Amino acid sequence: MTGKNKVDTGKIKVSDIMSFVYYTKVKSIVGDTIVVHDLDDGNKEISISGKELLEKSFSADQFEKEENISKTRAAEILVHSPNRPLTVCFLKAKGEERVLRGRLVKPEPLLGRSMVEDLDVKGEHRLRQVDHRTIKWLTVDGVKYTVK
Repeated sequence: MTGKNKVDTGKIKVSDIMSFVYYTKVKSIVGDTIVVHDLDDGNKEISISGKELLEKSFSADQFEKEENISKTRAAEILVHSPNRPLTVCFLKAKGEERVLRGRLVKPEPLLGRSMVEDLDVKGEHRLRQVDHRTIKWLTVDGVKYTVK
């Protein structure tokens, strides 16, 4: 068993509690079924059916409400958002605005720089630093937070 696979499939038994986390990008939609690319294994496609299952998923793109928040609050939300897809808009070192869709990899203290994996980039070099002091807006858990 490798470090990536924590479950020995030969030992799964009825009444085991398990969790499935996949970061995916939607490829196509046919009725109630979506076909997605597994972003951790770009060659793998997964078909997902069932409104109930899809409604329990998380999105880096969709939000139901918007809130105006402080820069410090935006940093708090980012560093406390592991295991969830998110979109963050921030300023790069040269002042360029950057929108990144990804997942938090390594949080840093509130006004530091967190490592975020850019899920729109293919290959191995997907880690980006997000400077908390330059966050303009952040979407996570169905809320778009705008720094005022």
